[in-house]
Amino acid sequence: MNTRTGSKKGEGGAVEARIQSIGRAKALLDAMADGEWIGLRDLAAQTGLVKTTAFNLVNALADVGLVEHDPEVGAYRLGLHHVVYGRAVERRLDILTIAKPHLVKLCTATRETVNLALPGPGEATIVESLEGSHNLRVTSYSGTAASYHATACGRALLAYQPESFRQMVYSMGTLNKITEKTIIDPQELEQLLEQCRTRGWTLEVEENEPGSACIAAPIFDMTGKAVASVSVAGPAARFHPEAAENLARMLVEHLSRISEDLGRPRTPAEVPDGKGRRAGPR
Repeated sequence: MNTRTGSKKGEGGAVEARIQSIGRAKALLDAMADGEWIGLRDLAAQTGLVKTTAFNLVNALADVGLVEHDPEVGAYRLGLHHVVYGRAVERRLDILTIAKPHLVKLCTATRETVNLALPGPGEATIVESLEGSHNLRVTSYSGTAASYHATACGRALLAYQPESFRQMVYSMGTLNKITEKTIIDPQELEQLLEQCRTRGWTLEVEENEPGSACIAAPIFDMTGKAVASVSVAGPAARFHPEAAENLARMLVEHLSRISEDLGRPRTPAEVPDGKGRRAGPR
């Protein structure tokens, strides 16, 4: 009994150490994001890492081609291998080209801010944001991170990820309490995700930002995979139950058309009232 408990603790410590190392490596890559050469001292200063730690990590990144190293001046910059990853991301951004006309129509119809988000390993990322036309509105920006647990667009994506992925998100220690209303209990989140899978959309009120609310739904590709999500965001006062239902109907209808454009046929359950159950991986 004691042996098994100790093993679990050891495994947890190893996972935390790996996550910490990945986070430090990401910080180093972020510090080189402008593509210019940068010295070890500046890398350490920008990331807050001890020089020895920064040296070991940045050279490990250089060994696998993610970083270039000029030993004569002791400087580093991003390696060309990132081009491979960049091209893969560009292929995903084709979704934006297909979705943009529908997003414009949705923004015009709702007069609220409309965001398109793509999934990532630890959080979603907003890649397009169209600002609403109301005098009082919520503003979002392209490139903004969207947590899986506290944003509607994040939940709309997380709901259709495999259980192993969801459990990984819960165990990463990123379920931080952003506002007093942020839900961080995994069991409660699982209930919300099941609700999203049942009705096709999810609502978040003042969990990511006080005074704001957001309703979101997923976009599916031809295989039924949730490849993106779209949210409609505005002041919480405008997202009362009746308004939220109306927004959900418009949102689900527009996203069904985007999914069709991506090659996924609409199923009989996906009716325009937004109450149909959407197929997707559990």
